[in-house]
Amino acid sequence: MRLWQRVYSRFLSGDRGSMAVEFVVAAPALVLLLLLVAAGGQWLNLTGKVGSATRDAVRSASLARTFADAQANAQTAAQSDLAGVCSGGAPATKVQLFTNGVPVGAGDFAVAQDIEVTVSCVANLAAFHVIGFPVSQTFGDTAAAPLDPFEDRG
Repeated sequence: MRLWQRVYSRFLSGDRGSMAVEFVVAAPALVLLLLLVAAGGQWLNLTGKVGSATRDAVRSASLARTFADAQANAQTAAQSDLAGVCSGGAPATKVQLFTNGVPVGAGDFAVAQDIEVTVSCVANLAAFHVIGFPVSQTFGDTAAAPLDPFEDRG
């Protein structure tokens, strides 16, 4: 083989291994994109679960005969829906009564027209801490419902 042919063939073969370099550069970006999609899915899943638990809690609380029963029903419904989801233990529930859109106290349960329940849950997101998500996040939602007018509330 002549000298110019050897030099020319070495010049043309200069792109050997370029696919390996491209893969090494592109692989971390693809893994990061996959983690972001998974984290977004987990975030939406937790938001949906807390929203569903809040709707169930307010529905259950609206059928109660006393304010204490309403609080207990809301807490029970939220706990059963969010079992194993909240890393901080049981979900927190807050019950508020309204008459004509104005907040009223627990003593006015017999004349209250609407009930509002807020549920919050601290969830563990430690698996996504690598990409900048917090280790734990509080997810919360609020739902309102009319109190059952046919229920004897004293």
